[in-house]
Amino acid sequence: MKITSDLSKQLLRGVNRREFLAGTSAAAFAASTPFIAARPALAAGPVEIVHWSWLAASDGEVWAKMIDAFNDAHKDKGVKIRMELVPEEQYITKVLAAAATGKAPDFGWGTAGKGAGMARDEVTVPLDDLAKKADLDLSDFSDASLKASRYPKYDNKLFMIPMDLMSLQPEINLDIAKEAGLDPTNPPQDGRMLLDWAMAMTKREGGKVTRSGIMMTGAGVQTTVTWGIIAAQMGFRRASDDLKTACVNPEAGKQAMQWVLDLFDKHKVSTRDVTDRYKAFGTGQGGIFWTGPWTLNGYIGQKLNFQTSLFPKVGSTLRTYSEMGGLELYAQADKGRLDATMQAVKWLSDNSFLWTTVGRGASPRKSILGRPDYKTAGAPWAVRGAFVDGMAFATEGEIPVVAGPDFTIYSGGNFLAKTLDGVWAGQTTIDQAMEQIQQQWQRGLDEG
Repeated sequence: MKITSDLSKQLLRGVNRREFLAGTSAAAFAASTPFIAARPALAAGPVEIVHWSWLAASDGEVWAKMIDAFNDAHKDKGVKIRMELVPEEQYITKVLAAAATGKAPDFGWGTAGKGAGMARDEVTVPLDDLAKKADLDLSDFSDASLKASRYPKYDNKLFMIPMDLMSLQPEINLDIAKEAGLDPTNPPQDGRMLLDWAMAMTKREGGKVTRSGIMMTGAGVQTTVTWGIIAAQMGFRRASDDLKTACVNPEAGKQAMQWVLDLFDKHKVSTRDVTDRYKAFGTGQGGIFWTGPWTLNGYIGQKLNFQTSLFPKVGSTLRTYSEMGGLELYAQADKGRLDATMQAVKWLSDNSFLWTTVGRGASPRKSILGRPDYKTAGAPWAVRGAFVDGMAFATEGEIPVVAGPDFTIYSGGNFLAKTLDGVWAGQTTIDQAMEQIQQQWQRGLDEG
């Protein structure tokens, strides 16, 4: 195992995306769990598998039910999963520290494309042979999910078992749509229609936007990911397919920056004054909010009247943000633990119907998607369906290199977000920002 100091720096460039939903829960957890116990040694007798999770919001409640179900199913079989919550912003640091001392948890949550450094440094374990030995049916997974779980620059081995597929799609406040005289059965499908809806849903007082037609913030995640989606739709590519050239078609990336700026300054359908986008949409301060399926349980719980639609085609090609969560195994001094851990992961994957109908995202497994009750289980299809159907054009995932966190479009504090924040604030020109992005990303690709 090779853990480098620069690896830690690279991994920590990424910023978690769960500020709203995980906020209070994570804080409560941090206060109540100041110390994470070390992984116990495997001894003769019952096997206790240690699992670290950073799911601390409403999705965490469903995941806890999954772990409880595993333990109930195995209570007479001498194996048990012990789950420990670790705040997402501390997760990588704690995994690296634990691995360096030979006390890594057996398995934990990861995000596809963000673990190249840990794969390179042998913190995470290749899973091809372990999955085969455990009889996990990899042919039941979508090709895209398996591809996203591999790192081409590290022998293209499988480093994650996919668990859920997520995308960003627009959630629409139906009360505001009704007030504006809009037909929710015919939601925005292109850029022109999107702006028409946004203008109808916007409220202004004295020239100031008091209710956004399109929910934005003045900086951070929402503006960064919006730029990333629109730029991709307009033909911009963060990296070439062979991962050798950064910023393919930079002019399209510049056009997308102008598109975002126009929401604030030309069309005046968004305001920079919003800081908590989740709270703002939940309290009726925005008409359309593109976000992920992790918001569903929260908004349903607070009885928000909303529906979800597919992302409109603003550019020449329909694309949106993609994220895949999965389970990764960490290197163990006692390699005998790996087989038992993979058996547990196989069980969780085979029984992930609850997770992918109530917990988070769409299933990567064909057998689950094909179940006749997949669309009727969990949250209503009117709010969940777009997150499942929209995976067909969710192409904007992570760039699988060690510097990948610099490339992610779903971040509020990485290099990309900080660079774009200067554009939104009028401190950096669009040309300057694109030049900075191109130079930094090219160095990242050259690093490998």
